[in-house]
Amino acid sequence: MRYSPEHKAESHEKILAIAARSFRENGGDSSGIGQVMKKAGLTKGGFYRHFKSKDDLFVEAVARAFDEMGRGMLAVAKSAPAGQELRRIIEHYLSPRHANSPGLGCVVSALGPELARKPLSVRKRIEAAREAYRERLLPFVPGKTREEKVTRFGLLFPSMAGVLTVVRMTSSPKMREQMLTEARKFFVKNFAET
Repeated sequence: MRYSPEHKAESHEKILAIAARSFRENGGDSSGIGQVMKKAGLTKGGFYRHFKSKDDLFVEAVARAFDEMGRGMLAVAKSAPAGQELRRIIEHYLSPRHANSPGLGCVVSALGPELARKPLSVRKRIEAAREAYRERLLPFVPGKTREEKVTRFGLLFPSMAGVLTVVRMTSSPKMREQMLTEARKFFVKNFAET
């Protein structure tokens, strides 16, 4: 049975949305093609009509996750009072809600070690999505020059991802909240109050 190009595009988008969430929740290696396709209501055999390989799906799903995250952070920044954009981004990123929602949150904190173990060809493709994410948020990072902003971004966001990862590993709700609170104070003071 032949499907229209529109149907194929809709199915492709559905697979990507499910994979972007599933990979962040369970890891890319743990989320098999069959599981993703089943959640999309499609057969495993139909996978190769949309992607050449699982790596292609992984790259597109990670790019989708960076895009979703970037749009979310941009919305947070735009809703903040002038001069408070980065503070709000930090507070949002290091919130209990974000910590408790890995499937909808930061792809770096959810998949960082897994991304680092991917072949160089895959990492290079993912790097473009990470750079697009950085470019969206760079206007809110303090610095006199682009280089200063890029350097600060490169310190702030990976550091927050590390904190979020450890928070997610911590079983005590009290400790989790304490870590998030202290991290918010630290990053706001050192990056948003300059």
